[in-house]
Amino acid sequence: MQFVNLVLAAAEGESKNPILPTTAELVWGAICFFVLLFVVIKLVWPTIDETYRNRSASIEGKLETAERERAEANQLLDEYRSRLAAAEEETQRIIEEARAAAERLRREIRGKAEDEASRELERARQAIRNERDQAMRDLRREVGSLAVELAARVVDNSLDRERQLRLVDQFIEELGDHAQAGAMTSRPERSGGGGGDG
Repeated sequence: MQFVNLVLAAAEGESKNPILPTTAELVWGAICFFVLLFVVIKLVWPTIDETYRNRSASIEGKLETAERERAEANQLLDEYRSRLAAAEEETQRIIEEARAAAERLRREIRGKAEDEASRELERARQAIRNERDQAMRDLRREVGSLAVELAARVVDNSLDRERQLRLVDQFIEELGDHAQAGAMTSRPERSGGGGGDG
């Protein structure tokens, strides 16, 4: 309330208050303020407004650029993901093809090994047959020569019946010894012959 009284008193010029300016000062202050305001609006405000608009345009441009770059980054990320998925599918396809090729190769190798084994087995059987036939021929030849020798002994020694029986027994023992000796010598030949053929 006292402040209002002071303002009214200053307006009327009743007392000189050091805090409140005089009416002339208030008028000149108001005129200077409006002149300064006019100068600021006409000269300074367009520069401030232009700077503000440029700054806003720059920020909007940067935001648009950032948005565009974000969209491009998302597109690149999608392309990368699709390429990665395609690469994974290609990798799986190559792995499956490699497995199938390995399985085919394993079957081929196994088939060849089985064929080779059966050929080796047939060669070994043939070698055994050949050795058996050779042993039979040798045995026949040996029996034949022993029979001839026995016949020659019997013819040379025409003796009595008892002596002939002893001579036959002796021949049979020699034949048994020869058969055992032939079997002993033919066994290493068979094992050696089978190994050499194989």
